[in-house]
Amino acid sequence: MKKLIIYLSLFTFSFAGCKKIISIDTENADPQIVIEGKINDQLIDQQIKISKTIGYTEANVFPKVSGASVTVTDNKGNTYVFKEGTTPGTYINKMKGVPGVTYSLNVTAEGQTYTASSKMPNVVKMDSIGVIKNFFFGRERKTAAVFLKDPANETNFYHFNLYVNDILSERFYVNNDRLTNGNDLRLQLFFKPPTNDHDSDELNSNDKIRIEMECIDSNIFDYWYALSQQSNRGPNQGTTPANPTSNISNQALGYFSANTYEVLSATVK
Repeated sequence: MKKLIIYLSLFTFSFAGCKKIISIDTENADPQIVIEGKINDQLIDQQIKISKTIGYTEANVFPKVSGASVTVTDNKGNTYVFKEGTTPGTYINKMKGVPGVTYSLNVTAEGQTYTASSKMPNVVKMDSIGVIKNFFFGRERKTAAVFLKDPANETNFYHFNLYVNDILSERFYVNNDRLTNGNDLRLQLFFKPPTNDHDSDELNSNDKIRIEMECIDSNIFDYWYALSQQSNRGPNQGTTPANPTSNISNQALGYFSANTYEVLSATVK
């Protein structure tokens, strides 16, 4: 028995001596332009936001890009000039987008030009929103849900934002009608509070829920879908996160979307 203990000790020690220290290179990459823009079908101050990425070791503050030239044109011959507002890096024009029209973005910033285009889909309305009761291991859980009728004569893509007591869920919610074309849809949106928030991910009586729905084009669906795949993974699952494919040229990050917009609110009973 003593010999066995000695052999095991030597065996363990030999493996301990094989450890190798691996140095991970975390050098900062060159900053990249990030453009986030939406044109919707409401008469509001439409916004194009321009910022830059930061290095791995830098503080979580993204530099805003001022002094850019930002225009949006449509296939009807209209041009909209976006002016920088009081918030640096945010460019504004009060206008109303029209379903069926294609909008093209042109941004010149820091000597580089970036372009993108997006066609605003037809309007699809939510029928209602509500709460569905599910049972997990004998325990009831309430979940926000959207109810709508998907049109049968076209391909549709949807993006949703969920707020609970004015807190935006960290999940990304998207849907297409590839398998449900023309059906009555009931889409459940599971709430995910911010990671630094101590609020529960469960819905309780008297909670206020608000759901925004956007009808989006296929490129923007691909963008939000890629983000949803990453955000909905649990720890230690999947591959290393990557930037979703942007519809903006010249290797810019972000997106430019022409989409419809609707919002409904309800109270959990």
